[in-house]
Amino acid sequence: MKILGIDTATPFLALGIVEDDKVLSELRFNAGQTHAQILLPSIDKVLNEASLKLGELDGIAISIGPGSFTGLRIGLATTKGLCFTSGKPLISVPTLDGLVYFQSSSSYPLVPILDAKKNEVYSAVYDSRDGGIKRVSDYWVTSIEKLVAKIPEEVIFLGLGLEVFKENLSKLYGEKAHFLEGEKNLPSGTAIASLGLEKLKLSEFEDLDKVEPLYLRSSEQELKFKNV
Repeated sequence: MKILGIDTATPFLALGIVEDDKVLSELRFNAGQTHAQILLPSIDKVLNEASLKLGELDGIAISIGPGSFTGLRIGLATTKGLCFTSGKPLISVPTLDGLVYFQSSSSYPLVPILDAKKNEVYSAVYDSRDGGIKRVSDYWVTSIEKLVAKIPEEVIFLGLGLEVFKENLSKLYGEKAHFLEGEKNLPSGTAIASLGLEKLKLSEFEDLDKVEPLYLRSSEQELKFKNV
């Protein structure tokens, strides 16, 4: 089975196509605020590199959140359109699950971090001690201080949120904090595709009319509307 994975939840645009356990093509770069302009051309590029047409895919997986509100909306709207026109199923994959997918087994919990603005992070806790990776907490939007209270033990942090919060985490956790470096902190379209393939094989796909991004909190526009 062949599946396209799309991640627009952060400034990095990440795409990947996998066929069972084989990576056919992948693309990842810092798109800034240009996801709307470059997403479709980038999808065409990874399809061409894999020598595939959209109709030859068995499904499309999208990183559903949490993450950038604008990025999530663009990614989901584009994926819905592609699935509607092609008749392919849409599979949603939580963004934080994708961040930890390729990490190796560790005796410490894995804690992905994304910047949620307002001095908060999107995060969750994952256990990888038995070889697989299992989420053992809710998905959170919380401050660093409250995160420390939730998970006081020794942990491994990863994700783009470390660009903003690594120094603070180091101060609060001390030697109990470990950090991944480099590309291990970046989103992966291949990870989203691989997780999506697992769900596709179980027929766990979304209703195109009902699927919504996983925001975890209200947008600024929604908050303004509530206060009117």
